[in-house]
Amino acid sequence: MKKRLFASLLTAAMLVGTLTACGSEPAPAASSDPDAQSGAEPAENTPSAEGKVKIGFSLKTVNNPFVVSVKNGAAKAAEEFGAEIIITDAQLDSQKQMTDVESFMQQKVDAILIDALDSTALLPTVQDANDQGFKILTEDSRITGAEDIVLSHVGIDNEKSGERIAQYLVDEMKKQGKKNIIIFEGLPGAEATTQRAKGFHTVLDNNSDVNILFAKNVGDKREEGLQNMDDMLQKFDNIDAVICCNDELALGAISSIEGAGREGILVTGFDGNSDGLQAVKDGRMLATIDHAPYTMGYIAVETCIKAAKGESVDKATVFDVELVDSSNVDEIIAKHANE
Repeated sequence: MKKRLFASLLTAAMLVGTLTACGSEPAPAASSDPDAQSGAEPAENTPSAEGKVKIGFSLKTVNNPFVVSVKNGAAKAAEEFGAEIIITDAQLDSQKQMTDVESFMQQKVDAILIDALDSTALLPTVQDANDQGFKILTEDSRITGAEDIVLSHVGIDNEKSGERIAQYLVDEMKKQGKKNIIIFEGLPGAEATTQRAKGFHTVLDNNSDVNILFAKNVGDKREEGLQNMDDMLQKFDNIDAVICCNDELALGAISSIEGAGREGILVTGFDGNSDGLQAVKDGRMLATIDHAPYTMGYIAVETCIKAAKGESVDKATVFDVELVDSSNVDEIIAKHANE
């Protein structure tokens, strides 16, 4: 009897010890290290027995305040949901982005999230990943031809948003008796900027209220906006407005305009990064689109985690944007203050 009682007590003690050890294990931290490795590899590209999800997130660049906000939102979601995230920077190089995605496959992540630099170049790589059973999701920019492969896309309607800010600019130009416009279209090949530019042209092409002096893909960096605007100011002496595919181009254009001492040129951006919002507040930029990058990054990773766990996800999560001008810029800045 005593032996049976002692054996029962010993078994109970061992069970309590095991449960205590499992309960005290810390939640996995989010990681932005592209070389980070997990402990045990999940079988068949599904989360491990402990429920830990490992996500590979390929960004086209991190040399942009907008993308930094996306990255921060993604890392926050991973932290809150107890997932591991590996974030890579393609450095605006399509070949490197392919290599980054292939690296995720080698690391046996549970889901691959992609912000595509080139909407077509990545197709063979994601087809290979899909054939191997990896879950593919996209953020901001879609991958052309991968519609049946991608489980979910998280972003905005870039074309409609482009139309919205273009129409706002046209209306303001009409009020001020202005007509001549420059279009800086952004990165060639990137689906998001291509769609924004398409929205611009839907409103501006064949519009009797405007005269397009110049339209071209000029990149997405502030210095590219400055350099190209320098060229435009030398070429044209009658510029009334500049519409840009992102805030960085717009801020570069504004610096060029201010440096040349030219006044009265209206400039719009797109993204709603902190510097862009401040420029609207200061009256240096007419308007921008609040793309809510932090929220987009957060929702994209949250969706990845659900997909990795086998939960159903929407084919697309397209959220609303806000046009930001002097009337609401303080409200928008306050909304993003803690991001």
